[in-house]
Amino acid sequence: MQPKIFLTGKSGQVGYELFQMLSPLADIRAVDVQDVDFSDALALEHFVRNLDPIDLIVHPAAFTAVDLAEEQPDLARAVNTTASQVLAEEAAQRNIPMIYYSTDYVFDGNRSFNSLYTENDPTSPLSVYGLTKRDGETAVRTICKKHCILRLCWVYGLRGNNFFRTMLRLYQQGKTPNVVYDQIGAPTWSRLIAITTTIIVLKILNDSRLEHSEFPWGTYHLSAGGVASWHDFATAIFVAMNQQTNQKIELPNPVSSAEYPVKATRPKNSQLDNNLLYTTFGLKLPDWKTQLAWCLDAIKNR
Repeated sequence: MQPKIFLTGKSGQVGYELFQMLSPLADIRAVDVQDVDFSDALALEHFVRNLDPIDLIVHPAAFTAVDLAEEQPDLARAVNTTASQVLAEEAAQRNIPMIYYSTDYVFDGNRSFNSLYTENDPTSPLSVYGLTKRDGETAVRTICKKHCILRLCWVYGLRGNNFFRTMLRLYQQGKTPNVVYDQIGAPTWSRLIAITTTIIVLKILNDSRLEHSEFPWGTYHLSAGGVASWHDFATAIFVAMNQQTNQKIELPNPVSSAEYPVKATRPKNSQLDNNLLYTTFGLKLPDWKTQLAWCLDAIKNR
């Protein structure tokens, strides 16, 4: 009999890719906001309490509109923190594992650009989004002993609203954007996140050591190799598209964060140290440039 997995955010950047990867391996009960209101704790609690037996909760659903979260903090907290707490309580009650996705925004990013954040570094969010995701981490970590918290960085993909798709749209419109050069991180394709998660899921489902008591539960950083600024990432997209289309659209203009004001403060340094993921699970994501090339190939082959 196939294991049963409860997956949230099935139409999101990460959730969609997870559904594609996990479906051949498990019986997936995938939901989205159309199925249950994640901002309504009582409705969500009632929904999950009435689910058939499940073996694992995978929870990528989140309020990810970083600037909008500054205007709607209660909604962001309800989705990112309270809903995660409800699912952690359900996992704990059923004595099953839970995978929760967090973000580089839990850090303030004030470190020098030659420094990476480890899982043990203190968090200090600068935005409502980062704060609510950090508090979601705390809830999961406190309530559900069998947890795997995966901190992601600069997620992009073929679906939803993300920087990559915005740059593609601007390119197709022949527009040259202004893009900040003084924020750095590692652009990470959602499909690689899903592939890596699937390997971890298989390890969890195949591990029977004392009912998982010896499994390496905890917090892990999961991001692409290498480092880039948003301007580097945008430029790489435009260069690749110029090569594909034989056009000569002007490359993005570099601007400082001060020249590009937004409502939510972003970390200047979002580099995550992925060494723990590698030493624990043997998993290491490719360089961000390689991932971008693969993503662009996926678009051509659709």
